[in-house]
Amino acid sequence: MALLTSLSGVFSCMIMIMLGYYLTRKGWFDADISRLFSKMAMFIAIPLYMLSNMMKSYTKADLVQLGYVVMVPAIVQLVCWVVGIGTSHLLGIPIERRGAYQAMTFVSNSAFIGFPVVVALFGEKALPLALMFYLVQSILFWTIGAYGIACDGQKMFELDESNHGKQFQQPSIFSLQTLKNILSFPLLAAILAVVLILLKVKLPIFAMSTSQYLGNMTTPLTMLFIGIVIYLVDLKTIRFSKDMFGILGSRFLIAPIVVLIVIHFLPIPPLAKSVFFIQASMPVMTQTSVAAKAFKADSNYVAVMTAVTTMCALVTIPIYFILLTKGVL
Repeated sequence: MALLTSLSGVFSCMIMIMLGYYLTRKGWFDADISRLFSKMAMFIAIPLYMLSNMMKSYTKADLVQLGYVVMVPAIVQLVCWVVGIGTSHLLGIPIERRGAYQAMTFVSNSAFIGFPVVVALFGEKALPLALMFYLVQSILFWTIGAYGIACDGQKMFELDESNHGKQFQQPSIFSLQTLKNILSFPLLAAILAVVLILLKVKLPIFAMSTSQYLGNMTTPLTMLFIGIVIYLVDLKTIRFSKDMFGILGSRFLIAPIVVLIVIHFLPIPPLAKSVFFIQASMPVMTQTSVAAKAFKADSNYVAVMTAVTTMCALVTIPIYFILLTKGVL
């Protein structure tokens, strides 16, 4: 009974995902609706969710105590990135896909899917910890990750014979655009919340209520979005390959294992361990596809990997949560 109670958050998420799948099948939702849900979540629901929940659940003392914990996601993601570089060569990943492959080995969908799932599993106290994971990931993805994807775009440009004699703009790891990408709406909302908490400033009741009402859309929007995406995936385009097995292994085995190894050597609270473990084992981040398209890399390749890992996460998240609850991990 205790286990079923613990899994209630997982069951709720699964029901909403199935509803999204069913309503897409019935014709209520489509690709345009999925894009609308994604924008509403990233630009409205998640930022306000972050703001209201952090200000309600945390004090200045709580935030100060959590400062050193940020080392864990930084170490974990850098190790996974190095592993991704190694496996991309060992598996013989095509040179025009290596940057995207390496990025997908260390970036997870820690915000769009991660935030609502972590809160559903562990409660609102888990949100700042999930944010730390997302903050580190945003910085690393939009620097070393995006640089690798941009290099893929350059390689694809060079391999295309029709571009002979043309110039390709060299990718830059540090730029104004990189800073804009890092400072996403959820991150800016979190920064605002931290500043207000540290200054002990309270928002008016109407502002907090509005933020909570709109923020509460986060989980339904993201779960319905996943249901839509799963239905829209063209299973005929999916081919099992060494690339796919490499990504699946990185996302659902290597990344969580690295978390356990790092935490073994650092004095991390149990809640932080659980949150980082689940965040690390999330599917590939959806923004990876956006970056691949922007840098003229192989965005279809990234989109397929994102969809496949998202479907696999429907199985791995409940399993990992049960193992955490039982104390196996």
